Amino acid sequence: MVGEEPGSSENLVSTIEASMLQKTLMTWKCWLKEFQFYQIALIYMCTRLFVNVSQIYLPLYITETLQMEKDNVAVMPLVVYVSGFFTSLVMRPINKKIGRKATYLVGIVFGVSACVWMYFLTESTSKQTYGAAVLLGIGGSTMLVTSLSMTADMIGENTESGGFVYGSMSFTDKLSNGLAVTLIQFLHPCTACCPHCNAYYRTILAFVPAGVAVVAFIGLLTLIPTQIGTRKKHLVDR
Repeated sequence: MVGEEPGSSENLVSTIEASMLQKTLMTWKCWLKEFQFYQIALIYMCTRLFVNVSQIYLPLYITETLQMEKDNVAVMPLVVYVSGFFTSLVMRPINKKIGRKATYLVGIVFGVSACVWMYFLTESTSKQTYGAAVLLGIGGSTMLVTSLSMTADMIGENTESGGFVYGSMSFTDKLSNGLAVTLIQFLHPCTACCPHCNAYYRTILAFVPAGVAVVAFIGLLTLIPTQIGTRKKHLVDR
């Protein structure tokens, strides 16, 4: 080309090759050396625990603790899902406006607020469960969508190893949920319905999701000084 400096084409090719090499550096071994990988995994695991435990024990809380009609077993989760669906529609502009970390914090606030509200509900105030369910759906959806976005941000252009990252996140999700439900059932105070069941399901639905949300908040605090997607190590064992 006219006016092109000698060697510019070679420099361009070298730059492209270096860029491609940098993109392919993140193997599964490299991810295990990244501290941010464990931070995001902790947040995602806690998010899934929050969502799944609340979904599992909400029907039992409704029927055993609040003694509500059986049709609420279907209606109440529907309220959670619908509120979560509409919340997910506005996640993109909210994330752009205040960022991933602040958005996730908003989800924690809504989720913990729902747990606190449910803890203080009684049979006489059981109708308020619909309001708490809306908060639960908003909080769970916000946390879940944002944690998945954080995972995508962390992977960035290293899509060649994205399967390992998402697989690892899913593994922590399934393992932690299985252990949590097993432990909750093991600690159940009786084998048949009795007054102890009422307080037990209230305690589980209030403290377990709220507790894991607090753990997720601690993990979020560790992410504040860093930008999601930064790499500290780019080592490949060839």
